[in-house]
Amino acid sequence: MATTDEHLPEDIIVQILYRLPVKPIVRFKCVSKRWCSIVSAPQFTKSQFKFASERKTLSHRLLLSTCSQLESFDLQTPSFRDDASVRKLAFPFKQPERAVKILGSCNGMVFVATESHYHDNSYIWNPTTGLLLKLPNPSYRVGSCPAVPHCGCPSYMDGMCPVVPHCGFGYVSATDDYKVVVAGSFRNSTVPVEIYSSKANSWKRIESQPLFSSDKGFAGPEGTFSNEALHWLFASEKPTIIAFDLVKEKFRERPLPLLKEDGETNNFLHDMGVVSGGCLCVASYDEHDSDGEIIQLWVMMDYDVCESWTKLVKLVDYRVRPPFVYWERSVVLFSDDIVEEIQELVRFDHKEGDKLDKVAVCSGRYVLERGNSNMIEYDESLLWLHDYQGEQGKR
Repeated sequence: MATTDEHLPEDIIVQILYRLPVKPIVRFKCVSKRWCSIVSAPQFTKSQFKFASERKTLSHRLLLSTCSQLESFDLQTPSFRDDASVRKLAFPFKQPERAVKILGSCNGMVFVATESHYHDNSYIWNPTTGLLLKLPNPSYRVGSCPAVPHCGCPSYMDGMCPVVPHCGFGYVSATDDYKVVVAGSFRNSTVPVEIYSSKANSWKRIESQPLFSSDKGFAGPEGTFSNEALHWLFASEKPTIIAFDLVKEKFRERPLPLLKEDGETNNFLHDMGVVSGGCLCVASYDEHDSDGEIIQLWVMMDYDVCESWTKLVKLVDYRVRPPFVYWERSVVLFSDDIVEEIQELVRFDHKEGDKLDKVAVCSGRYVLERGNSNMIEYDESLLWLHDYQGEQGKR
């Protein structure tokens, strides 16, 4: 006897599936071979993502990694207390007592590593579908570089000196190519930048520029993806944003907001992210306020226009620390209570219509195990890399 789906034209099935959340679509692969073929087709996954993006129906989630587990939080629920909003995830190659390091997010996929050096244990992973690709090794070890003669580095060993890696993950729409960028820096010198292309499934090396050397100091090694470029916040004496254009594969500087206002004399920049809509956002901190540490988020409303930086939200807390995730007037940060020995995720809400000088209110806390934790925002999607099946991991 014919099943129901055999009576439906494929274009009708596709239009129905476009309108459903991603998680049910993943389960529908089991309905029949026909449905599995439809849902797994690259053209369908791209069209479904575009459909949901244009209608703003994407499911936005927070991926959290701790030493013992991976969790995914629904950012569109009002509170962490809603158990239905939290999912436990499994990463196939997670090592005991070591957090999976989350290094970037793009179109529902994340760039992760299981070792601090990112050399031979880095992956692209879709937490929604479970698909996983282990990246080939770059040609040099990110996390070490050939020692400069007589450099005097106390950690010199076997001709290598440690460096701090910079990395990021993004997408070039014109060529349908996902790219991973890794680089290291040592003192006032630089080492080459390596770029992984999903279409070529290989790395290539380009020479870095003085813009990208370690003497500037930086707020964090992970690059923030926006407008087909990766961005790093260098928080030195003269703070700046260094951007790497994934299309032209060139470095350039980007403007920062003017922080010095009346009564704001001790601000410094400490973190960068992306707000809904893909706009760059930076966090300024003032450690010397009598009410606690003031944190203000600034958003670049028009990309590459310095005058478009706008103050977004303000909150006060002694214990919060970066990174931050901002979604629809809510800010999520880590909080460390040294006295109580508690580490938490903390959520602050800033209601629509509130004046910008009004402090956002803490609306929820989620207790974590103490230790290394990191997080990133991602969109649920069915997307996967060009021409790769991927290994099926657990979800």
